[in-house]
Amino acid sequence: MSDATARLDVLLVEDNPGDAKLVDHHLDRAGATHVVDDVSLTKLESLGAIKDVETEGYDALLLDLGLPESTGLETLDRATDMVSELPIIVLTGMQDRRKSMEAIERGAQDYLPKSGLDGDRLVRALRYAVVRSRQQRTLQRRRDQMEFFNSILQHDMLNGMNVIRARGELLADTLDGDDREYAETIVDWSDDIIDLTEKVRSVLKTLSEDGMSEMQQRDLGAVLDAAADRARSKSPAATVNNHVTDIEVAAGKLLEDVFGNLLLNAVEHGGEDVTIDVTATVGDVFVTVVVADDGPGIPPARRRQVFDRGQKGSGSSGTGFGLYFVDSMVESYGGNIWIEESDDGGAAFHVELPRTE
Repeated sequence: MSDATARLDVLLVEDNPGDAKLVDHHLDRAGATHVVDDVSLTKLESLGAIKDVETEGYDALLLDLGLPESTGLETLDRATDMVSELPIIVLTGMQDRRKSMEAIERGAQDYLPKSGLDGDRLVRALRYAVVRSRQQRTLQRRRDQMEFFNSILQHDMLNGMNVIRARGELLADTLDGDDREYAETIVDWSDDIIDLTEKVRSVLKTLSEDGMSEMQQRDLGAVLDAAADRARSKSPAATVNNHVTDIEVAAGKLLEDVFGNLLLNAVEHGGEDVTIDVTATVGDVFVTVVVADDGPGIPPARRRQVFDRGQKGSGSSGTGFGLYFVDSMVESYGGNIWIEESDDGGAAFHVELPRTE
């Protein structure tokens, strides 16, 4: 089935000939075909008959809950086991809101009372069920892929880099002169790659929905103090002033890395003696943190682009991952991030995060 109008091949399991004929009548109505080009209906009188059908060739299953083998939601459970890849729309003679919600929770795409059925509603329900089912399968495939890549990063890349780092440390302890310096360089690069890999794994985990449950109350002042210390250690000539205390926000455990990346970015691009001021305002729903510097600033045309994957400033030695990581994590927390010009003509990163009670 295409995204616009197309053919729908539908399987109907209904033991009542009158109801089956009524469904057929609704699908034959000319007024219903403006949603799809054509609907083909195959009728079965029992769940057992499904085993004799090549269900891969169908787009959706219309299912009556009252069949010879079973009744109620047990029928839905059995049908779901038999045609796990086929979106199911339940047809019922009862208008029961509680049961309809339970049916959807147990895997049905829709729950339609027969008494209120018409051609337009039935065809629309079929089309939307097919689209939703495909979207769900696509999301699940993406989640499976991200979990697979996350596993590779954990078991192959991280384990390998930890081995390299350990050997580098051993060499650094036993060598002298230039050789010792080379070994220390191996350790430093290993630390950078391990850190980057951990951040990539965190983003993958968040995007695969596993990390969404890790939201917790965070002390924003303490998080920003730690990030400021990291920035000062990167460039002792930089001045980093954190004016934020006693504010709680809802975020994940990587919030320190979010602000650490922002402050390190300001140090790297703001100049050797850059001054960075961190402030925050508390609203009814969100806390807005502003990281403002007196560096050269960011042109308006590039203020959204800098968050894109792989983007980095001229002369940057980084991977372009930092701000993409920041944007991804802030979005996963239900927040927002944007750039304005600071009062000193530099860049002012505005980070909006949900506040906590």
